[in-house]
Amino acid sequence: MDAKRLQATTLLIKRLHADYPTKGFKISPSIDFVTQSNSGLSIVANKQRIKKDDILIVIPEAARLTAKTVLPSSFLKKLKRDIANKSQFQEHQQMLNPSDYSLAVAIMKVLGRKANNDRYDDFHVCMSQTWPSEETMKDSSWFYWDVASVQKVWNRSGMFNIFEELRANVDSTFNNIIYPILRNNPDEYIDESLPSSQDDAATPKDKLYNTFLYSLALLYSRSHEGYDDDESSGELVPIVELFNGHSDKIDEAIKKGKTSEKSVINVNIVSGKWPFIRGSMFRNDCNLPCSAVYANRDIDEGEELIISYGDLSPAGFAFKYGFIPMDFIKHHNIMSDVSIFCDPKLIPDDKMRRRCLERSGYPLDEFKRNKKLALGHFTWRADSVEHYMRGYESEVIGSMRHFIIVGSCELMKDELNRNYSTGKLRGALYNAEAFRRLYDLFDYNIEILGGDATSADDASKASSPDTPSWEKCCLLARIAYRESLLMWQRAVALKAHNAIDSAPMLAIQFGWEIRNSDMPSLEGCEVCGRSYPALKCAKCKSVGREVQYCCRGHQVLGWREHKTVCGKKL
Repeated sequence: MDAKRLQATTLLIKRLHADYPTKGFKISPSIDFVTQSNSGLSIVANKQRIKKDDILIVIPEAARLTAKTVLPSSFLKKLKRDIANKSQFQEHQQMLNPSDYSLAVAIMKVLGRKANNDRYDDFHVCMSQTWPSEETMKDSSWFYWDVASVQKVWNRSGMFNIFEELRANVDSTFNNIIYPILRNNPDEYIDESLPSSQDDAATPKDKLYNTFLYSLALLYSRSHEGYDDDESSGELVPIVELFNGHSDKIDEAIKKGKTSEKSVINVNIVSGKWPFIRGSMFRNDCNLPCSAVYANRDIDEGEELIISYGDLSPAGFAFKYGFIPMDFIKHHNIMSDVSIFCDPKLIPDDKMRRRCLERSGYPLDEFKRNKKLALGHFTWRADSVEHYMRGYESEVIGSMRHFIIVGSCELMKDELNRNYSTGKLRGALYNAEAFRRLYDLFDYNIEILGGDATSADDASKASSPDTPSWEKCCLLARIAYRESLLMWQRAVALKAHNAIDSAPMLAIQFGWEIRNSDMPSLEGCEVCGRSYPALKCAKCKSVGREVQYCCRGHQVLGWREHKTVCGKKL
């Protein structure tokens, strides 16, 4: 199959040369398209070293596949309006939006042309020959993953809740919007060549749904963000959409760890006018809008060209591309969004505690009934562990600490009445116990994520050639989710240590004895608390001490403090 795609890519390049013989299209002879067993079709540096800022590909914007270039304008306006008016889009606007579904219908239109007319004179039909097969997409796109199988890996995590809701959203959108619009002319949007549509029992609605899912899977794994009339809109850029990519977070991790590794992302895409000269520089000789791919560093012969997929977390990577590169989870600042679910043991029976918490907006009965209702959500962009350790407590973690203090901690005699009447809380008095209980809450969430499985276990299974691609992706996402919980847990443990250290001063000031002063353990990486990867300090191991780091970058960051005790018995 990859050989057919390779042949189709060669034909597409010839077509672009024919359509744009003198200006608008350019492809460097220093790159080549190859098939690789681990990543399908790849683009590599061929025979010679590529220098920084060399222009590798220029594509005219007129060759893009967008909803606007394929669908009639009146039809497109109605489609976008109908989708935007549906209330189910409000919750997941960032991941599923009207422009995505509009582009999916445009792809369906192209696939219908390919299947019905063999219109290879149509440029977009020619472009569609380079796309991966439905069978390939079924294993690498979450649109096809079996919900029950995914739940066995992600269990009761925030990732699974989002996955389940998004899948329901897709089905609802098809049944309530897409199908009613397309059912009068289904043949124009059905790809009869899809294996899923070969079943004799498949109805036109079934075939439309099969083509719809395949189109969604294609656009999510291959589209770039573009703009039509200043409106954000997805687009497929010929040749450029064949690049494999990575998250910007991978290169941020390298810089932050002060290691000497080369940046993983080695090419950039920019917009401008013909012709491009070096990097993002161009002259406007003929007012012809184009996109260009250029090298952002020197690239060695045989090295694969990797483009940026944006500033994505591991979970975001999984949802958009259906896979996670193994190296993504090995860098020290890779965080995932995590949801913290309430341990039933923390929900109080005491009437006054319940009154205080319910007055503050905590739905105690709903926490018991609804297992999907989280106590708090940490987003990897807004809620930074580093900011937290520097003294900034986000609203999310402050709310969780408040819930634990009022609901579970031993309090001064008048504290509950004071809290109920004023809403105020002398939180500093109870932080030692509160942080300890918050530490235990992270343990509870780690347990409901994966039971007894460890990140090392998940990594080992994900590395097995017998593990299917969808499961490998889910396992790596679970590693990132678990390690994010562990990083937050370590931060909370350090806060507990600080609170216990300040307990004597508080006791003198308020006459309040700190009750629960046992310190939570500090495990995992000495810098961040991650359990995986686990790199052991050999000198410390030789004297019976276990000191570990999650990566070379954190070993460098932690050396200033560690060097004074390295290899010494304490």
